[in-house]
Amino acid sequence: AANARLAQRRLIAANLALHSQKAAAYPPFPLAQTLAMVAQLIRADLGIRIYSAELGGGGIGGFDTHADQAKNHGALLRELAESTSAFVDDLHQDRLLDSVLVMTFSEFDRTLTESGRRGTNHGAAAPMFMIGGKVKGGLRGAHPSLTDLEADAPKFHTDFRRVYATVLERWLNLRSETILPPGFAPLDGVLV
Repeated sequence: AANARLAQRRLIAANLALHSQKAAAYPPFPLAQTLAMVAQLIRADLGIRIYSAELGGGGIGGFDTHADQAKNHGALLRELAESTSAFVDDLHQDRLLDSVLVMTFSEFDRTLTESGRRGTNHGAAAPMFMIGGKVKGGLRGAHPSLTDLEADAPKFHTDFRRVYATVLERWLNLRSETILPPGFAPLDGVLV
């Protein structure tokens, strides 16, 4: 009965949060609107630990830029930067940023040589970004070489599963071996 009352209170709080008139300044991008909703859900304290938002998708204009890359990629990076900036500012205003970790991920990087359609092909290395009040700022890993390549693309230096292990163990307090194969040690110096 106590769990049912708690669940009901959380649902009421979520409904109020989603329909509140909080005047946070978010840009008019789909990702920004999704993150604004996530911020409201965080405020509602529903007990949900992981939210997911997608930028780009697989359609025209997505990060899969095999054509017209300069125009499309720049616009997507602007949407990512402005949307996450608004989200971080919103949570910071309410002193919630220390309890939030934002992590970006892409399943592929790009090659260096431009194709005939002014785009590039898939590569194996991609940057990941982590943002939050408990993230130690700075760059991790070596700068990618533009001469030591694998199939015309920079080589990765940190397996993304080590980043996942870091988040699982040091943020979510879960044993990474229950989700990931063994052998992916968390990274030191990423989280406070």
